[in-house]
Amino acid sequence: MKGKMLSNRYEIITKIGAGGMANVYQARCTVLNRIVTVKILREELAEDKDFVRRFQMEAQAVASLSHPNIVSIYDVGEEDGLPYLVMEYVEGTNLKEMIRRRGALPPSEAISIGVQVCAALEHAHSKGIIHRDIKPHNILVTPGGRVKVTDFGLARVLSIPSATVTQSGTVMGSVHYFSPEQARGEEATPQSDIYSLGVVLYEAVSGKVPFQGDNPISIALKHLQEDPPGLRDENPAIPEELEEIILRAMSKSPAKRFQSAREMQKALSDGFISEDYEDYTEERTHYLAPVSKNQVGIERRKRRLHPAAIGTLVLLFLIFLAGAVWGFFKWYFGETVAVPEVVGYSQAEAEQKLKAAGLEAEVLTTYEEDSDEGIVVRQLPAAGMKVKKGRLVQIWVNKGKPLVWLPETTGTPEREAKIALESRGFQVRITREHSETVPEGYVIRQTPAGDRNYTEGSLITLVVSEGPVPRNIPVPKLIGLNVEQAKATLEAVGLVLGEVREQPSEKYEQGVIISQSIEPGTLIRKGDPVDVVQSSGLIEEPEVKTLDFRVHNTGEVRVVIKDAKGTRVAYQQIHEAGDRVKIPFEVYTPGEIEVYFQGQLVDKYKIDD
Repeated sequence: MKGKMLSNRYEIITKIGAGGMANVYQARCTVLNRIVTVKILREELAEDKDFVRRFQMEAQAVASLSHPNIVSIYDVGEEDGLPYLVMEYVEGTNLKEMIRRRGALPPSEAISIGVQVCAALEHAHSKGIIHRDIKPHNILVTPGGRVKVTDFGLARVLSIPSATVTQSGTVMGSVHYFSPEQARGEEATPQSDIYSLGVVLYEAVSGKVPFQGDNPISIALKHLQEDPPGLRDENPAIPEELEEIILRAMSKSPAKRFQSAREMQKALSDGFISEDYEDYTEERTHYLAPVSKNQVGIERRKRRLHPAAIGTLVLLFLIFLAGAVWGFFKWYFGETVAVPEVVGYSQAEAEQKLKAAGLEAEVLTTYEEDSDEGIVVRQLPAAGMKVKKGRLVQIWVNKGKPLVWLPETTGTPEREAKIALESRGFQVRITREHSETVPEGYVIRQTPAGDRNYTEGSLITLVVSEGPVPRNIPVPKLIGLNVEQAKATLEAVGLVLGEVREQPSEKYEQGVIISQSIEPGTLIRKGDPVDVVQSSGLIEEPEVKTLDFRVHNTGEVRVVIKDAKGTRVAYQQIHEAGDRVKIPFEVYTPGEIEVYFQGQLVDKYKIDD
């Protein structure tokens, strides 16, 4: 796609992403000379004409939105039968990636993001447009902290009956943020977007989604049936007011949520819950203990305090008031210092600089590939700001590339292994080799090995089986050749010469191959060996020798001949005691004759040339 021109106006620069609905590219508008984002509908979706029509209508409706916190849609077009959207290009990253790299965000940062998303939702809702798929993936954050919400209205297109090709990964990603009414299959409302934003903020301040499960159905059921775990149970540093705002937004009943994005925005800005909120306060009803008679007596005695006691109480109150005023003036008019610049320093150096300035350091962790490990990449408050001495300054120390779980894919199909690795941010290289034990298309081994945390973005090599080596090479005839000729003949067809033995031959002279281990024409695998036997020389005419002896005891007599023709049993028979044995034998010299009685060697005769 690189360099391709759409409608003679938008030049594709590079691919920057892909989703269940579209492939996403960075492009340049040649008319206005600006960088834009182009979303091109997937080919399988473009074949559905009803889907395309709804897609274009919804995109045109969303194009009417104009707000600083909403990604603008500039144009809608079609190229080679594939519809596309031209959108504002946003520098930065999405909120999901921020949370994945940095973990839980500081409450102040999460509130800032929530306020801006509320502003975007309020504008869209006022135009009758519901997002339906608010999730961190669709919330872009610029380096300056500006929030841009994208994909407004496109979730509606994917929810139409004909749009059945939504990938399971897309469903799994969105179901974490579904409202209960969406999980029931009901029509989404503005309160549905508010619920989803509540889930997003829950994840932002805790680093994890409230409901998890093995599949979309189990997660959807939790949205319908379970209350989210308390945020402050794990992190008491989260302000109670912020927890209540998030939990109110995530009420099961839309009527108990904020009734508009503006109302939620105000709550986030003001930092408190409106007094008419009853969803969670009902669960926190305070019970007053009954007043006892002794307590009544105490109250009566209080009304009869001695004047001296009253004077003492007044004096104590004045002392307390003076101390409070003195403390306030000391705090308000106390010494201020300028926050030093610590970005670019090591953690130890940054803490030392802050301590020297009379400030305290709160060390937070982040993962950024473009900065050195162990270096401070952000600070809050910023350098140069005047703050009270002793103020806590947050610093973010880069831990380098994040460690993510590296699965072990040995024995799994190639496609599943590749998806499992690439979905976790790893690069994958595939090599192939034959295997007699691993089926074709399955991973033989993985380098480096998995089942551990490993640096994100690392290259993982998978060796994938091509199945057994095919038996498709016919064995050539080697009999009659010498060893060098046999070796060259085998190598020419991809085979190798195996073991070479010698044996006398009645037909072939010395050095000529007289037999081979695999019959000519047999199909074997490339690289297999073929053993041969070469002649050690012609066998001469045999000599006739006669054995003549008498058997002293009853038993078996066996005669074995070992000569140039090999080893063989020449005679084997049971005789009675006193029998005479006289038998002629042919022997190819040199050799020997062995006589056995009842399996025991009793005599041996050498026969020379």
